[in-house]
Amino acid sequence: MNQPVPHKITQCSICPHTNEACKIGYEMARKLCQSIDAGGTMISDEFEISGHVEMVGCTRPCTGAFHATKTACHMFGDVEDGADIEVLLTEIAPVAAITLEQSAVWLA
Repeated sequence: MNQPVPHKITQCSICPHTNEACKIGYEMARKLCQSIDAGGTMISDEFEISGHVEMVGCTRPCTGAFHATKTACHMFGDVEDGADIEVLLTEIAPVAAITLEQSAVWLA
């Protein structure tokens, strides 16, 4: 069963291959946010994690990149292997990422 996380989607681009939101990327971002939230006070406000992942389970596998802090999670789909996450955050995140940010709204 999906557990709620105290984050909301503030932006999400459409996958150019499926013409819909990336369900695989969304689920990874949701679980990442949920895990960070479960850490409670053990996770400092300065915490951040980022990396690359092979996303499978869709019509075609692709490389994803993620970056998460205690208050936000960004998931980028269909990026080049080894893509610079700092560049993605500054140049791509404003228009082309699944972005979950902390709020009072809970996702199911």
